[in-house]
Amino acid sequence: MLETKIWPVEEMVHEDEFTDRVELLRELDQWVKAISRMGSWSTALIAPRRIGKTVLLDRLVNTVFFKPEYQVAPFYFKMKREKMTLKQFLLEYATTFFRQYLAYCEQDADLFNQKIEMEELLDYKTTHKAGIMAQEYIRRFLKRYNRHGNEDARLHWEGFICEPERLASHSGTRVAIIIDEFQDMKFYVYDMSPELFADMDSKGRLNGTGAINLPATYDRQAQSKKAPMLVSGSAVTLIFRTVMGGPLGGRFDFMYIKPLTIPDGATLLLNTLKYYAPDKVTTSELALYASAQVGGHPYYLYCLATSKCGGKSFEDENAIDRVIRYEIENGKIYGFWLTHFDDNRKYINSDDDLELGKKIIYYFTQYNNQPVDIKAIASKLKVPKQAVEQKIEKLYLADLVYRTAARYYTFNDICLMRFIKFVYEQDLEGVDKIDLSQRNLMNTLKGKFLEMVVEVSMMKFNYEHKQGSWFAKAGEVEVPLFQFVKTTTIKGAKTPSYQVDVFGKEEKCNKVWLCECKYTKTQMDMKQVKKLESAAQVLIKTHEEEGTKVPDIQLWLVSTGGFSTEVLTYVNVRADIYASDYEGINNLFKAYGGNYSIPQFAVNG
Repeated sequence: MLETKIWPVEEMVHEDEFTDRVELLRELDQWVKAISRMGSWSTALIAPRRIGKTVLLDRLVNTVFFKPEYQVAPFYFKMKREKMTLKQFLLEYATTFFRQYLAYCEQDADLFNQKIEMEELLDYKTTHKAGIMAQEYIRRFLKRYNRHGNEDARLHWEGFICEPERLASHSGTRVAIIIDEFQDMKFYVYDMSPELFADMDSKGRLNGTGAINLPATYDRQAQSKKAPMLVSGSAVTLIFRTVMGGPLGGRFDFMYIKPLTIPDGATLLLNTLKYYAPDKVTTSELALYASAQVGGHPYYLYCLATSKCGGKSFEDENAIDRVIRYEIENGKIYGFWLTHFDDNRKYINSDDDLELGKKIIYYFTQYNNQPVDIKAIASKLKVPKQAVEQKIEKLYLADLVYRTAARYYTFNDICLMRFIKFVYEQDLEGVDKIDLSQRNLMNTLKGKFLEMVVEVSMMKFNYEHKQGSWFAKAGEVEVPLFQFVKTTTIKGAKTPSYQVDVFGKEEKCNKVWLCECKYTKTQMDMKQVKKLESAAQVLIKTHEEEGTKVPDIQLWLVSTGGFSTEVLTYVNVRADIYASDYEGINNLFKAYGGNYSIPQFAVNG
């Protein structure tokens, strides 16, 4: 258990506050594991601010540190927004690397983040081949570092960047170079003497201008297969440009971190209430409502749990709406985005016509997680399309929209949209009011919730053995690791189309799962079974038409209302059909992180 051992990284949340991210953690774990066979590319994690990337990296390091069989040492460097000379920075960077490398070799979690000088690492007792070799590298580093002054710092830095790769090559223990806030390495390190640095700093002349663009110096390291890089940053546009352009262009893969799923967001809220507002109780249904209203965003859910809203309550939907509105208009969500807008004022308010700029921002709020219709906004405001394009480009630079496939999209962030509406609508006269209410979202959520629960659970499967009774089978059932899980439509060239509620493709073999979900209090009958079997036949037909190998097909029936006797008899003689009633799917959901019972909404269908 986490609480019974020392972890290399002190995490910022309680163990059970860390919610979901199983699929992403598994993918990153496999990225680390593959380094041992030189099978990983340098990768950039792209995520808006406060989406939980640092918490994710902390958990990743704590996970892979205790896997000596990987033979990959995690080197985890968190870039601080602290100005320093290059010679100072080099010593901090190198000390961190050697200390963490030795810690991994000896599985000494306490050493990983110990405040210790590099010279002391020479006295550290290690019998590990890679550890002994690392100490020899330390001796050579200190000899050069102490012999030369600041004038040699740039050469020493560029020489040291590849030191992890060289050590990994000679020792056999590879390295995963993990750098958080990578883009900040452009702005805080100066190649100058301590005297000049102190003088310029006292005069306020160290404001980013003249700092070394350290990310650009990783052009060789970013291509390493023995010590590849995993970098992240909260300035989405800046981190994207840092690794896509200039010397690093073409060297990085990308992984995007999204908000939590709505069910996992509900789990997070219930967990955080337990710690920060234990006297505020709510139901699983209302936790789902709150999660849906903030789009499953982990920071916003934390804000709700810790809100200082007077009379804070989660006893009904209206009470939750009041807390959300307080946070957006007065609380931490308000302060978070107000600070962001202030920090990016040069982009947001840099218009010849300030009122027009505000109107453009205001109207763009209606495109939550959708492509921004620049033409429609231009038509609405009766201004040239170019004026809208110029403003949206500035919003991109301010990390309020993102760009993909040459189109602009707003982030999936309903609270940001509501903040913008609150800030700008009161200043604009004669604008059409935009409705950002999500009141009807709960009805949609109720209809889709069981599918979401099944999808979330399937994404977390990883070859575990679960009670067969949860699937209407005797003994145990092994659940596979899926390559992907999604809702899909199956259709052949000359067949009807069938929507499959949840479709999963296994990771290692040619096998798929087709799931039919029925979220009612009435029993599932043979009609739904035959529908799913028809979908399976169409899937077989499509593979035959395409000349591809037909996969093994596992059918899974999930019904909160249970099953008719006819269905259960049918399932009993079919090894390729599983059936989970309310108790079965509820147990599965809880086994994979759900800390509440699946609500039984009053929904028919």
